[in-house]
Amino acid sequence: MRTITRATILAGLVGIFANLGGNALAQGSFTATYDFAQVTTSSGTTDPTPPPTASGATFGAFSATGYTGNPNASSRFSWTSNPLGGVNSSDDFSQFTGSLDPVAYFEVSVTPQGGFAVQLDSVAFTMQRSGTGIRSYAVRSSLDGYAANLPASINPANANLGVGSVNEFRWLSDAITTAQNGSLVTLGGLFGDLTSPVTFRFYGWNAEGTAGTFSIDNVAFSGNTRNVPEPGAAALLAIGLATFGTWRVRASRSVSK
Repeated sequence: MRTITRATILAGLVGIFANLGGNALAQGSFTATYDFAQVTTSSGTTDPTPPPTASGATFGAFSATGYTGNPNASSRFSWTSNPLGGVNSSDDFSQFTGSLDPVAYFEVSVTPQGGFAVQLDSVAFTMQRSGTGIRSYAVRSSLDGYAANLPASINPANANLGVGSVNEFRWLSDAITTAQNGSLVTLGGLFGDLTSPVTFRFYGWNAEGTAGTFSIDNVAFSGNTRNVPEPGAAALLAIGLATFGTWRVRASRSVSK
């Protein structure tokens, strides 16, 4: 029978730590941005632009659900026929009667690759509307079954955008129709160590007319990825440590005799 020596055990543990322990600590930050560069007025309900990439994560393509036909503009994700409720030429949100439609949204998924965990920190994006476009918008995720709006803020500050109750983004000035930066969703908690796919949905409502638009652009996901041990490798490490511990106990007893 082959004798397992101290040197053999140590060599094995060194190898496991080099391939497992070191990788478990490795991580890389990313900002993955969707620029919708190949969206056209004939590109359909799925963004044909190649999705962004990041080591350890797969980013899917944006799609529009509850909308038909094609985008109404190029180089951004923009659609008409949004849920109504806004009042044209008014900035008094107390007059608005619309609400989020759970079956009309833009959607995208982020999937951790095998052997990686993904931490998502934030989602930032550019908003735009036409003169009768949406006045309210929000972002939700699959982690709670799309039940609640994700934490919303305006950063950097923008006087044309605001946040209402329960994390509802608001387009404050009806007179403004140019693209506006500052919409920010801050993530954390359940988004801190993802090993399964997560899907995000972007909703717009309180449009002032059926021809009014809901447009997003430059959607940037920020976070980091890290290697995680495969179950088989973790088991090998546990066995190695247990064996090394047993050897040390036996060696200690031999010395004391």
